[in-house]
Amino acid sequence: MSAQAMKWFLIILLVAGSPVLADGWRGPYVGFHLGGAAADFSGQNVATLGASGDARGAVGGVQVGYNWQRGSSVLGAEADLSFADLGDRFPGGRFEEDVMTSLRIRAGVTRGDTLLFGSLGVAWTEHETTLTGVGHASDFEPGLVMGGGAERFIWDNISGRVEAYFVDAPADTQVIGGTPTANGSQNVVFRAGLSLHF
Repeated sequence: MSAQAMKWFLIILLVAGSPVLADGWRGPYVGFHLGGAAADFSGQNVATLGASGDARGAVGGVQVGYNWQRGSSVLGAEADLSFADLGDRFPGGRFEEDVMTSLRIRAGVTRGDTLLFGSLGVAWTEHETTLTGVGHASDFEPGLVMGGGAERFIWDNISGRVEAYFVDAPADTQVIGGTPTANGSQNVVFRAGLSLHF
């Protein structure tokens, strides 16, 4: 999602919000999100340099969660699944991250009709390494995810959100055709999404 599109999405959230009941954030919800990510790769293998440098790509996926509310304080748990398009070529191969998923705690406060929140948890990022003419390996590596954002009801039980996260995907060792490799990344993810509350 471009910076201009994110700007207009935020303006719509601020202008079109509908009044929220005192405990309107309480309960389960499901939704979807779209956005972009910037990745900083680091890696190595015995034969050649591994993935290094950076990449940018789109992300999109779904989220599901539950909120508890007491007064203006909101505490929740959320799980998400995102598909990404991030990758880097290096001499003799390629490193890719196509899937990110996380389990997080969200904590925030309401300001009028808007929920401001921070979030912390564990993310699992798919690491797929290909060595040309040798083979490939893929696994999910756990790491820290942290960030925050703002959410606002834009229609009865539908809320819109903007959020940003730092996702650490530590380098893990993969052995491909007898060649050990270790590739990882640090990612910054920007997302905008909608949720349906029950």
